[in-house]
Amino acid sequence: MEGEKMGIYVITGGSKGIGEKTVDLLRSHGHKTINIDIDGGDINADLGTPEGRAEAISQVHVLCPDGLDGLVCNHGIAGIPRFKLSYVLSVNYFGAVKIIEGLFDLLKMKSGKCVATVSGAIAYATRGRYYVDELLTNCGDEERICRLVDTFPLCEDGEIIYFSSKIALANWVRRIAPSWAAQGVNVNAVAPGAVATTIMHNFKRPVAESYYYPMPAMFKQGWTMDPADVAQALAFLVMPGAGGISGAILFCDTGSAALINPDKQL
Repeated sequence: MEGEKMGIYVITGGSKGIGEKTVDLLRSHGHKTINIDIDGGDINADLGTPEGRAEAISQVHVLCPDGLDGLVCNHGIAGIPRFKLSYVLSVNYFGAVKIIEGLFDLLKMKSGKCVATVSGAIAYATRGRYYVDELLTNCGDEERICRLVDTFPLCEDGEIIYFSSKIALANWVRRIAPSWAAQGVNVNAVAPGAVATTIMHNFKRPVAESYYYPMPAMFKQGWTMDPADVAQALAFLVMPGAGGISGAILFCDTGSAALINPDKQL
């Protein structure tokens, strides 16, 4: 954007996929980026642990004492058998919430913006037994909830826990948005559809089922979006042009959620 001043942006999960494309896009606009990832980042930390989050937050404060222009909280893992169910929650939900809260003071210094990556499945996941999104948003006790979910069977390879984490994160964003906006910090979420990332490779549902419906705007062009498509949405929501947007859940899925469940907003 012509005339745009250089900003400082933190991206979590920026070593590959959507996060990597977001880093590239922000840098192409002349901004400085700091990638937090479990490996290959500017800051290497396991955001599924309290210690990793604390280290990442501390390092960002050292690197950016004058504040942040934006935070893209993009990291996440799928609910696959090699991960404990509790670890999926700790990375996807608690890892995101704690990082966002821990960097709020730096965002506030510069009236910065924050966006979290959730999932298009929040619009059409069939909620039922073993969903814990309400526990996450209404209780929020990581230790107790994680102990509980580790007693569950591995339902559908952990997809239910994955969906729970993303529904809860979207609801958390909506809940905090008004009070944060009153302090000058906009916070939003992007809900991608099926994107060609490593997470999508781990889902095993038949092609005809919900997450693999062909995307309306991509008819005959393929089943998944490119990570760069979602990066455009994430970058837009943390750059200056999105100053009037707060508390939004932006579905970046070429219309899949609207096709599958047109009357449901979230």
